[in-house]
Amino acid sequence: MNPFEKRATEYIRDDQAFLPYVTPEPLITYFEAHAKEDVLFDRLALMVGSPGSGKTTLGRLFTLPTLTSVLRNTTAYKPLFDALRICKAVSPDGHPSIAGCRIPLESDYRECWELPYEDSLRERLLYSLLQARTVLAWLRALESAGHALSTVQMIPRLDAEANLEAIGGTDPEQLREVARQIERDVYKVTAGLIPPALDKLPAGATRAYDPFDVIEFFELKIAGKPVRVRPLVICDDAHVLHPRQLDALITWLSRREIRVARWVLMRIDALTPQAALKPSEAFPQDSESGRNRSRDMVIIRMQAKPGDRGANRRAFRKIARDMSERYLRQMPVFMRRGLHSLPNLLDAQPPSLPAGKLKQLEATLGSGRRKFVGAERRRDIEGQVDDYLIRQRGEEQIEDGPDVRAMMVRIVMERYLNRVPQSSLFDEPTETVPSTPLKVDSSVRNAARMHLHQEFELPYFYGFDLLCDAATENAERFLRLAGHLVAQIETQLIREAETVLTPAMQERLLKQRAERMLSEEDLPDRARVVQLCETIAKQCLSKTLEPNAPLGEGPNAWGIRESEFDSIPKDFPDLARVLKSGLAYNMFTLVRDHGTKNEQWCLIELSGTWALARGLTLRRGGFLERRTQDLSDAIRMPDATS
Repeated sequence: MNPFEKRATEYIRDDQAFLPYVTPEPLITYFEAHAKEDVLFDRLALMVGSPGSGKTTLGRLFTLPTLTSVLRNTTAYKPLFDALRICKAVSPDGHPSIAGCRIPLESDYRECWELPYEDSLRERLLYSLLQARTVLAWLRALESAGHALSTVQMIPRLDAEANLEAIGGTDPEQLREVARQIERDVYKVTAGLIPPALDKLPAGATRAYDPFDVIEFFELKIAGKPVRVRPLVICDDAHVLHPRQLDALITWLSRREIRVARWVLMRIDALTPQAALKPSEAFPQDSESGRNRSRDMVIIRMQAKPGDRGANRRAFRKIARDMSERYLRQMPVFMRRGLHSLPNLLDAQPPSLPAGKLKQLEATLGSGRRKFVGAERRRDIEGQVDDYLIRQRGEEQIEDGPDVRAMMVRIVMERYLNRVPQSSLFDEPTETVPSTPLKVDSSVRNAARMHLHQEFELPYFYGFDLLCDAATENAERFLRLAGHLVAQIETQLIREAETVLTPAMQERLLKQRAERMLSEEDLPDRARVVQLCETIAKQCLSKTLEPNAPLGEGPNAWGIRESEFDSIPKDFPDLARVLKSGLAYNMFTLVRDHGTKNEQWCLIELSGTWALARGLTLRRGGFLERRTQDLSDAIRMPDATS
């Protein structure tokens, strides 16, 4: 099995087989800051991310059986152990501090909302079913972790005497018996073909049952000593619930009286368009429920954090490097040869044009309108390019070939011609001084490489860093892209062929996989999302191919002024839904408050898979100025009758 291709953690049930695939880096990236503030387990934590961002994997890691497996072999799992201790899931003395269980909300819970009862009763059924199954899951987790229920004591809140008897008291066996009865009775209501009348509802479906309001700790015996752990319920796939049902669940779980730790994991789909497009407005303060977002909950976005986008990329590269190493270690073909570093298997040396194509390129320097550049001006341009390349060679220890130099000269010549008076093009070549000084910098070199790729098919998409950047900070996308490369390397190893993939082979495989991923992507409003992305990609590519490379490597985004973008949910609700769908499924990302030209912009930036498939840069920041109306026009489908 190629674990890169098969989302391995989704199919592995045994903890000892699961843990070698888990990298500790996301724990540090997403949880460390919140753990330092002591908000990870004492209030509701909402974890929002796109498919493949790692929500379920991280949720499983915090279940008690998995934590116990780590603690039983801290030497083998030391990086994970250290990360869990930083997150305060493990106490300083090496004992678990939480007892987590994962409750998938994919089944039965949505059925509560379809019942023909009042909202208050439907919500009550949801809460009872969720709490009953959580109690049962906690007790199973305790037993799976090696704790006999006879040695476990439930520690209730001091002020919960009235509710204690209703849930079965402090004895774990009685807790289990009551929870089973509640689950059976509620399930009879939700699973029946015909919902019972109100006066026919089973007793367990309507009785008072609120263990979350009662339970505060479980006391375990570890090495003969009592250890208190805080119960944690992880509600996964909450986006499956009805929107009103989800909002009610969040309001209920955010109550400060609840002592158990609670996490809700969901996709961006569950957010309203307003909240998805402007994260600061997700789950606002609610005057009716008294919910105060800043005090009652913490929102953790399982994606790049706002701010330093370069730091985000560097952090994800570190995560991806660790993931790839762990996955390669599970593949016998690589382990037998001691190969566990994917970066070392991907050739990152810049390729060069063959001699014939280099001559074609050099011939273009004196053709077309470039022949009007005087000899002295051309020598000056070549001198500036050479000076820059010499400086960069010393700083980066990378020597660019004559093909990059020639293309840089050509781009600077085009920029020169754009800055001199047009009349000079029809006279003899003169040494006209450009209206603004010419500058040779990294943008010219990067543009040269992109133009060599577009015009002469010189490989551009290769190397481990580019592979990471193409994943757009999404773990699953990285694994899918890397999996295609790893499969080819594995084939070459079996055939005793070259171990390292050439840049040309990497680019061919990555483009193939990107095209396949885009064609297989299933999402709401797919046709209009794809049409929007195709329109953005087409216009960005056109700008990229301009001879003077005005935006360096080129753009990969549209920019809308913030003041305009904020009005989209109200003035263009249909567009807002399309943008939310594309954002939720990683077709593009939104970069809010991007400052350029003394204005604030929202960038609709295409994902790395779109950049690979359409030959656009992965470098961030370049965009085309557009209006909201341009977005609206781009999603308008052609009339089938026309």
